[in-house]
Formats: sequence, C-alpha cells, structure tokens
Amino acid sequence: MSQKWKTLEEGIRVRYHATRKHGIKPDTYFTLRIQINGKRTEESLGWASEGMTLAKARLELARLKEAARSGTGPTTLRERKAVTEAETVARQVGLMTIGEFWDRHYYPEALRTKKSAKSEEKLFRNWIRPQIGNLPLNALKKSHIDAVVGSILQAGLAPRTAQYAVAVISLLWNTAFAQEFVTGENPARRVRRPKIDNRRLRFLSKDEADALLVEIKTVSLNLHDECLLALYCGLRAGEIHNLMWGDIDFGNGQILIRDPKNGQNRFAFLTEPVKAMLERRFTRQDKESLLFPTATGKKRAQVSRAFGDCVEKLGLNAGVNDPRQKVVFHTLRHTFASWLVQKGVPLHTVAELMGHRSIAMTQRYAHLSPESLRNAVNLLQGA
Repeated sequence: MSQKWKTLEEGIRVRYHATRKHGIKPDTYFTLRIQINGKRTEESLGWASEGMTLAKARLELARLKEAARSGTGPTTLRERKAVTEAETVARQVGLMTIGEFWDRHYYPEALRTKKSAKSEEKLFRNWIRPQIGNLPLNALKKSHIDAVVGSILQAGLAPRTAQYAVAVISLLWNTAFAQEFVTGENPARRVRRPKIDNRRLRFLSKDEADALLVEIKTVSLNLHDECLLALYCGLRAGEIHNLMWGDIDFGNGQILIRDPKNGQNRFAFLTEPVKAMLERRFTRQDKESLLFPTATGKKRAQVSRAFGDCVEKLGLNAGVNDPRQKVVFHTLRHTFASWLVQKGVPLHTVAELMGHRSIAMTQRYAHLSPESLRNAVNLLQGA
C-alpha cells in the first residue's frame, strides 16, 4: 500500500512506513527536492532506521545549495556518489590531477576557512593551473614547481609572488597527503624559493610626521592617537589595538605590551605627547577596557583607511612604485627606530624597545648612524 508524502519544510519530504516502527514512531523515509538548472529533481536520503534524521537532511540540503551557489562541488547526491566512487579509484591509482583536487577538495574548503582563498584562487588560475593543473598529484616533482616559479619570474612579477605560489602548492600537497591521495615527501620542500628583502626602507622626516599628524587629526582623533603610539613608542598596529587601560602605568610612565609578535612581553615608555594624549582619553575606564574599541566595543581588526587617504592627500607616496618605500601605518614604527638611531641610541637598545627577536632585525638601521662607525675607525689613528 503506497504512502502519502509529507513536506516537513521547504526542500525536505518524508513518507512513513505503514507497519515498521523506529522506536515508538513509524519508520520515516527522507528525500530532498531541489532545483537544478531550472528542473526540479528528487534525491533519496534514506530511512530513519538507517540513521537519517531531519538535522542530517537539512545539512545535506544546505551543502547542495552552497555547491550550486558557489559553483564548487557536486550539486546532487547522485553526482556526489559518482565523484566519491571516482575519487576512490583515483586514490588507489593516484590519478587525480592537481586541478581536480583543487576544484573538488582544496578550494571549497579554503573558501569556508581562509581569508586568503580568493588570492590563492587567482594565483592558481593564472600561474599554477596552466603549468601543472593537468598533472596527476602523484607525478608532481620539484622540476614542475621550478617551472611555475620560472614562469612567474620571467613574466616580470615580484619574487614574493613566486614564493606565494610555492607556498600554495605546498599547502595543496599537504592537504592531499592528509586525505590519503598521495604519499611520500612534499616536493615543494626541496624547491629553492626566490629570496627577497621586503623590509621597509622609508621613514618620515620630522616635518613629514608633523604634517601627517595634523592632517589625520582633522579626519579622526582616534586614528591620530593611534599614530602617536606608533610614532613615539614604536608600537605595531596590533599591539595598539590590544591595549587595555590596565596596561597603562601613569606613575612609572610606561606601557605594558602583552603577547606581542615575538611572544615576549616588553615595556614602552611615555613621551610627553603620548602621556598628554592618554591623560586626555582616560575617563576612569576599568582596567580591561580597550583604549581604541570599535563602535560596538570590540577590538579593532585593522587601521582605518583614512590613514592611506591622508598619506595620498599629502603626496607622500607620489611617484613611488617600490612597496618598501611607500608610507603605510607601519612606517610610523619604522620612523621611531630610525629617529632613535639617528640620535645615537645603540642598536641593541633600539632592538629591545622594538621587541625584535634578534639584533639582526635591527641592523637595517645601522646606516643611519654613520658617525658611530666613523668614530670606531678613527680609534685606529695613532695606534
């Protein structure tokens, strides 16, 4: 005897077995009704007695809808079954190509979990897929990755782009390894990545810094105050946004920098402009209140775009193409260190104030202290 179908909610239908029970209720058969290319189709999910539930049906429906919306992955259960069977064979013989693995596994997951997914997709589409997209995963060798690097450099792109391509290929391989599509060593590990010196070189003169602070103050007092902490205390943007009022010690004139980039807490010291700014902002907030919260009271994730607008208005980056020479928010921290070295502060002291992991990171400022080097050589005179 046939049973009538019942729609539980949009896209999910069930029918109940005439006699068989699942617990105290009739056994229930679940199906999905979905629209594919304008045509309605019904997909079987299974019986409740076999483990199917309404929650699982909702999840399956959501997955298929997302696949149809994003254009990644199977859009029907039948298609998914066929893909799964094909992938089982591919695992066994190692024939799935790099492009197929990207489309079916790596990129859909990256879209859900990584902010950089779109950047990776552009790089893969333009430089990786044309070179090795049709290559079986298990056939990938160092020479293939070298070819990708070579094509990027020959096109005149920055070495950083080539480095990024190697990193993406390495991540893809590691994902395939974790899912048992490949075995053995990651071939990207043996690729020599182009070396680049991407350390920022630009720092501001006193006049440039003053003009920038004046301009920013007309736009945003919050941003102006953040700039003071970067320029006169050498703080990174993330360190500024992490600051709570409990970190400010007015009595000893210092700021505790908790959990910085190098993992070691340090202290910054209040200059007069910074102290006056903090005293102006302090209205008896509790110790766990952020110094620079968002409008909703949460921690800021990035520096306001108004900074770049002010830099552009002042023409500080006019005619500058080298990104290392462009003025960005981090330039203020770089300026802090540069000014100290120009005043004769020893590099090891600057390294401690900056929170550098090693003195090698501070060596970039050595050229700003030519007198100390000249004086050292002059000691030889009369020896």
